[in-house]
Amino acid sequence: MKPVLLETSKGLVEFRYEGQGPVILLLKGGHCSRDTDLSHQSLIHEGYKLLTVSRPGYDKTDIKTGKTPEDFADTLIEILDHLAIPSVQVIAVSAAGPSGLALAFYYPERVTSLILEAALVTPWEVRFKRKGKLLFGTAGTLVWKGLRGLLKVHPDFVMKMMLKELTTEDPEKLLKQLSNQDRKFVYEMLATSHSGKGFSTDLDHQPIDLSKLTVPVLGMYAKKDGSVHYSNAILLQSLIPHSEVYEVPADSHLIWIGEHANAVWRKRLDFLQEHTKAAAEKQTVENR
Repeated sequence: MKPVLLETSKGLVEFRYEGQGPVILLLKGGHCSRDTDLSHQSLIHEGYKLLTVSRPGYDKTDIKTGKTPEDFADTLIEILDHLAIPSVQVIAVSAAGPSGLALAFYYPERVTSLILEAALVTPWEVRFKRKGKLLFGTAGTLVWKGLRGLLKVHPDFVMKMMLKELTTEDPEKLLKQLSNQDRKFVYEMLATSHSGKGFSTDLDHQPIDLSKLTVPVLGMYAKKDGSVHYSNAILLQSLIPHSEVYEVPADSHLIWIGEHANAVWRKRLDFLQEHTKAAAEKQTVENR
């Protein structure tokens, strides 16, 4: 399905809305474009309708639609209202964590559940913020253009360079251990990535007060993640008693690949199905 552009009160937002069934709102992570798929597209085949909204600065979504997670939460509600969607389950990936949290915090009546996949719930580490501003600020487009060109010629070099930022393990050793399918995943992720104005804006996002979150939350994190530290999972669990943290035995930030990828898929799907059922039962009671 081709992307749709919606004129909101703050500017244009790009989204795709496809499938049949209960609605899942997908907020992709940093550098992810409309073409980047970290396995979530397959949820359509599990009986869900997937609403994928490009975050501010990514694809054709105006940066002014949400320079802060709180502002973007308001924009997301405009989209839900436009599509006549009363409530959604939300998946927030990596740098989209603050946006997913803000939506669940300010509009809990519109969020049935929230899944945080290797997602930030704390401010960015200073070292990542400094490096991110330098590489993906005004020069971001040129950096990604160069990386994609180099990827075609020296894919192993680019993949190893990327893995160095995403794992606490030896990136060269990790690259050699990747299956052909996982190598394809990493290659396509890099080939479809770009920053636009989005990532530099992501770096300034501040997450909300987790202790006041009321919606059901599942967090999936890896201890060997070199990008989103496992302290995010610990903080999530300590401040939200009703949350669930699933420790993914992955070797990097990329919890969607490796021999444990099926377990991540199953955990996500079980959580979605559980809260789809709970929402349906609640609606039945309210209609009586």
